[in-house]
Amino acid sequence: MKFIFRLVLVAIVFNGGIFLPSQELQAQDPRYTQYYNAPLRLNPAMAGVFEGLWRVGANFRTQWGSVMHKPYNTFAFTADGKLQAFKSDFVGLGFSAMSDISGQGMYNVTDINLSASYMKQLSGSRRSNRGAMTSYLVAGAQLGIGQRSVKWLNLTYSTQYYTDESGDGYDQNIYSGENPNRRDTKIYPDLSVGALWYGVMGPRKSVYAGFGLFHLNRPEISLFNRTAASASADIERLYMRITAHAGGELLVGGRGASLSLLPGFVGMFQGPSMELNMGLGIKYQRAKYDDFALRFSVWTRLANKLESSIDADALMLIVGLDYQTFQFGISYDINLSSLTAVSNGQGALEFSIIYTRDGSQQNRQEGCPTF
Repeated sequence: MKFIFRLVLVAIVFNGGIFLPSQELQAQDPRYTQYYNAPLRLNPAMAGVFEGLWRVGANFRTQWGSVMHKPYNTFAFTADGKLQAFKSDFVGLGFSAMSDISGQGMYNVTDINLSASYMKQLSGSRRSNRGAMTSYLVAGAQLGIGQRSVKWLNLTYSTQYYTDESGDGYDQNIYSGENPNRRDTKIYPDLSVGALWYGVMGPRKSVYAGFGLFHLNRPEISLFNRTAASASADIERLYMRITAHAGGELLVGGRGASLSLLPGFVGMFQGPSMELNMGLGIKYQRAKYDDFALRFSVWTRLANKLESSIDADALMLIVGLDYQTFQFGISYDINLSSLTAVSNGQGALEFSIIYTRDGSQQNRQEGCPTF
């Protein structure tokens, strides 16, 4: 989704070219490959769904450096925790912030969000017996502030290049012919909701499914000022993004086995853009060393082109390390789309780190799925 909107926009704007008037532009969200290491960006209901008292995490992603003068760089920070409610329920609270910068014009998307969730136990107990399922239904909401900005003076236009008797050249002082009725930044409110169901059948045996609805208010994000003469033009609204995800963990072998499988699916739908992500991971963890685990996952992404057919977009390789209360992740996207001709298969590199504070037994939530 990010590729579809931004690549076209950057190609005609931020690396030199003709800037088109906004008209009815529709924007999409940045994305991550390590979806569950940026949980609040996947589903607001994931606030507080983890083993422990509270956690903090950071993400960094860089993309398209092989085909652009300045690549997309995305930074994110999340923090969430939970409080016990009644006997077996929990209330989750979360905070997330993201900044995405792309192109010569330093087009920047920044948002800050507060999240809250309620985890209602449906079956089982916090300390379920072997073979019995402990399940929860989680509902979450997210309220935030977003900002879009661009450095207009960094942009160049085809109309500013000239040819005369002295030769060819470029003069930024030449009037570009573009709409001067613009602003440097736009701030807007944002509202999102989500739901999640999960069940835990025992150590390293779990299943989950959820969905998120982002940008329910469809905020206007145009960087052009609307005038009385153009009251119906220059509108750019953010499409509502729908996410659907499911997966689980399946222990391979008996109770003391070291290997488990981590199947997963993530679908994202935003306006005319769609992507389907599916993959399988392997987790290695010795029973007697429960503070150390290795993960390796292979995912594939299918995405539609500009309102056309669905094609393979990327092959994603993810390596993770869990050590005590830290979780580290690194991933790389191998580009499979038509851009391969110029990118040589080079896609996105992503890093993540999560620290989880392990609370006392009465403050922990026994039995959370592995994401």
